[in-house]
Amino acid sequence: MPNKRQVGEAIEVARSLLTGGEAAAPPVPTLAGLARRFSAVKFDVPAGQDADGYLFQYGEADWLPEPGFVLSLARQLEVVDAHGEHESYLQVQFQYRYPMNADLEVAGSVSQWWFPEGDDRLDAWLTSLQSLPIGDLLRGLAPSEFVVWEDKV
Repeated sequence: MPNKRQVGEAIEVARSLLTGGEAAAPPVPTLAGLARRFSAVKFDVPAGQDADGYLFQYGEADWLPEPGFVLSLARQLEVVDAHGEHESYLQVQFQYRYPMNADLEVAGSVSQWWFPEGDDRLDAWLTSLQSLPIGDLLRGLAPSEFVVWEDKV
């Protein structure tokens, strides 16, 4: 597929989009902006419904060394074997991590998927995320870190 990047290059592409000011910027609009720029890069994935999509999620992270809360936006890309058969998915995440506090404990958790075959265009979906109350809650908090990482699922 001409002019398309290999899925294995996705983490490098994601890191190249960073400006260095993400940790100090409002998190939800920053994630939306990163996703808009990331979506401009096309990857060599099959033409299936779940081959290239986004996951917005937040909630308590019990896998961090200290009690924490994460807000992330992941791009999920399908990985296929040499025969074009499904092998796995690669998720590249832009993630804010916060120390847990009482307000974040009651914020709960949310997971929302977006795929091109859905009713909304990506831009409309990203705009809708910015109206979620979590954006206002996190706007005044300093994250403990901002990370970009990948995981095969």
